[in-house]
Amino acid sequence: KPGPHVVVSHSMGTVIAYDCLKRVPGCPAVDGLMTIGSPLGIDEVQDKLQPGWTRPDGFPSGTVRGGWVNVYDTLDPVTGFDGNIANDFKKAGAEVVEVINEQNWGAWRHNITKYLNGPRLREALSRQLGMES
Repeated sequence: KPGPHVVVSHSMGTVIAYDCLKRVPGCPAVDGLMTIGSPLGIDEVQDKLQPGWTRPDGFPSGTVRGGWVNVYDTLDPVTGFDGNIANDFKKAGAEVVEVINEQNWGAWRHNITKYLNGPRLREALSRQLGMES
């Protein structure tokens, strides 16, 4: 069907989406990937992405034709330790993941509704979908 096709995932869903895009044979290609509130920056999570994942070549090149946007909040307990994952998922040694620090509000920052209200996230998703913001 006509695209663009963008995978938008949150929290543990980002690990599942990444795993499928990187390691599942026959996984359909997509035009973009957006990970939100992702634990992919945590070393213990990265250890479970092997075989197939390395820092210099962790980008799922075979299935993500366009860009990857990762959105995090420094006070989100799932992403706060390492939300800037560009250095962990390089493409042929180059940092290509667009990282957006979208600050949420309140005591619980991991809420997907709060993330989706963020103007920077919405702008990036509009770009991935080929829409004007």
